[in-house]
Amino acid sequence: MVTVVRARQQSSSFLKQHDTAASDTAAVELLRQKSLKVQSYKPDSALIYAQQGLDLARKTNYKKGEGDCLNRVGVVLWKNGKYDRALFYILSSLKIREEINDQLGVLKSLNDIGIIYSDQGDNTKALTYHFKAKAAAESLHDKKRVSIVLSNIGNCYLKLNKIDSALYFELQAYGIQHAINDKGTMPNTLSILGDINYKMGNIPMALEYYRLSIPYAVENNDQSAIADTYNSIARLYVKSGRSDSSLFYASKALEAAKVALYPEGIYNASSLLAQIYQGKNEHLELMYYKTSVAAKDSMFNAEKVREIQNLSFNEAARQQEIADDKRREADERIINLQLIAIAIFIPFFFLVLLLLSKSRTHRKVIEFMSVLSLLLVFEFITLLIHPFVARISNHLPVIELLILVILAAILVPLHHTLTHWLREKLAHVAHDPTAHNPTKTPGTVGLKKREIKKVSS
Repeated sequence: MVTVVRARQQSSSFLKQHDTAASDTAAVELLRQKSLKVQSYKPDSALIYAQQGLDLARKTNYKKGEGDCLNRVGVVLWKNGKYDRALFYILSSLKIREEINDQLGVLKSLNDIGIIYSDQGDNTKALTYHFKAKAAAESLHDKKRVSIVLSNIGNCYLKLNKIDSALYFELQAYGIQHAINDKGTMPNTLSILGDINYKMGNIPMALEYYRLSIPYAVENNDQSAIADTYNSIARLYVKSGRSDSSLFYASKALEAAKVALYPEGIYNASSLLAQIYQGKNEHLELMYYKTSVAAKDSMFNAEKVREIQNLSFNEAARQQEIADDKRREADERIINLQLIAIAIFIPFFFLVLLLLSKSRTHRKVIEFMSVLSLLLVFEFITLLIHPFVARISNHLPVIELLILVILAAILVPLHHTLTHWLREKLAHVAHDPTAHNPTKTPGTVGLKKREIKKVSS
């Protein structure tokens, strides 16, 4: 009875622990989701929720949650222009996601790292990460993620002034988003298509894409996307000489960017406003100029640039180490397969030798094969032992030579003894015509033949 009660208590304790773990996991995911939901209009709250989720994930040793929340913190910091810290968090997230083989998580981290490098002006490096993310998304057959990455690739090519490539990837992204009715990512893609057409000089088409983008961004309450599109429209009107329209859209862009605490949007809008007021209103021109300088400094000061360079260098070294490890594993796998093949071949060779010894094969052939078989065995033993010898000796030639000499002193006499034994046994069997019936001797054979002749006569 006591045993039954104890078993029930243990079972109850296990269920409570399981329920607590499940509850903690759900709580981490809930905090991450809340952070994502309020990111565009309450960035401070988004950062708090993401950090709370990260703390809880670490406390409960929930690795997937830790990777997700690290990435979430990084994205919020990136949106707020803190690129150095954002890169640190997302690279940390990538490392954890790779360790636990979270393929979707790795995809997201790669894509976000690419965006940060693109915003920093290093679009070549950004494309490296985006194409890795594209391959990951295609392997998972995730159409939504494929479209997001394609859109980011198109944006990188646009910044590199490769308009044809930009249009190619952006239209692919738009086609997928339209097919799956993905309203969440549509505004960004439409806005980039507007930028591409603006670069191509197709102003009416650019305006059409911008105007299509705005309702989706408003529906999603995506203040950053709203700021970007309004800034693009304002820039277009500045080039067209329509300063009133430009002033209207630049002001709306600045308002949306401030709500989202979006430094890039603030910088672009205030720079346009300073340009519009140049020579017209010195006070407003100076005010917007100071705003743009402050926003730019918050994103690109020298200390942050150095930190990003250090993080990039460390990540490149880590990726190189991973590549080297994979290469070593591949080499070891090939070596192990070869050793297995040799280990299978040697017994097979012995079997062939035994079969030949019972046939009419020449004695010299049997002797040669017996010597060869023993050479294979002893050299295979040496091959297997050598890595251990190298490890024990720590690759010191003197110690390694001493160990090999001791092994040779044991193996060489044994090799000679076995060679002599095999030569005697197998070669003798092959040479002896009565080997298949040892009870018969040449004398008795002749005697029986004579007896048979007498009977017949």
